[in-house]
Amino acid sequence: MGRTVKTVALVLVLLVVVYLGYQLLELRMNPCEGLFQQSSVSLGTKLNVIKAKGEFAIGRQKVQDLADRSQEVALNLKACCIVVGGSSSDFLRCKEGFDKYDAEIKRLSTSVEEAEAAKARGDQAVADRKIAEAKDAVTTLETKAQDLAQLVAAIRAPDKSSERRGVQGGREATLARDGYESVRMRAYPSGNRLRVKINGLLAAAYDQPADEYLDPLLRMGAVNTVAFAFDRASKDGSSVILEVKAVGNDRWIEVLKFVPSAEKLEDSFEIPFVGAKKQ
Repeated sequence: MGRTVKTVALVLVLLVVVYLGYQLLELRMNPCEGLFQQSSVSLGTKLNVIKAKGEFAIGRQKVQDLADRSQEVALNLKACCIVVGGSSSDFLRCKEGFDKYDAEIKRLSTSVEEAEAAKARGDQAVADRKIAEAKDAVTTLETKAQDLAQLVAAIRAPDKSSERRGVQGGREATLARDGYESVRMRAYPSGNRLRVKINGLLAAAYDQPADEYLDPLLRMGAVNTVAFAFDRASKDGSSVILEVKAVGNDRWIEVLKFVPSAEKLEDSFEIPFVGAKKQ
């Protein structure tokens, strides 16, 4: 009996070692994913304090918005890493933007804790001052998140002098037989936040117009699902257009134009992506 228990314990230890080794190897092979996990943990630790103690100071909806926005910030940092690598000057600009957001989350977390402590001891004047600081930090966080999103969009944007080599087609050829070699999105959120998911994972969010390739975020040799979700129905021209280019064809084909309505705030399209052939 004792030997059996020791054997089971040894097997469990070996499984844990193998799992941790696999995780470490995976992060080394995919440093951008490791960066995303680290940044998510850093923000998540501070957000836990805000979720637990911040509702009375900034409101339940703002707490939820911060959680969503922080996820987007971490994803934008990952997207920047994927596009330009983890050591370029452009990436350092993205990292600086993330660090500023992270520092502001820390300031908000501290203000929330101090506001709750002041309220608990009956010091309403201090509590009110800290609540005001917390609300100011929320506004700053919204700005810094938008700044990072715009920076990443600018870095990922194609060369404007050569991006329109083909003409737009109608909603035709929904699936090319040989797959698509390039995918482009043109977004017009008009202040109506647009969230883009690729294969079920949030890839980016936009508050301002964007025109960029999605190629770096797609799995090559697989069918990818690109999904779009707006916050509300379009009353100001909010829309998103998805275009693809088939293998061996320079013509861009419009495969999806989505205008959100009260009945439908989300839409998606499946894309067999093969990437551009190497010369």
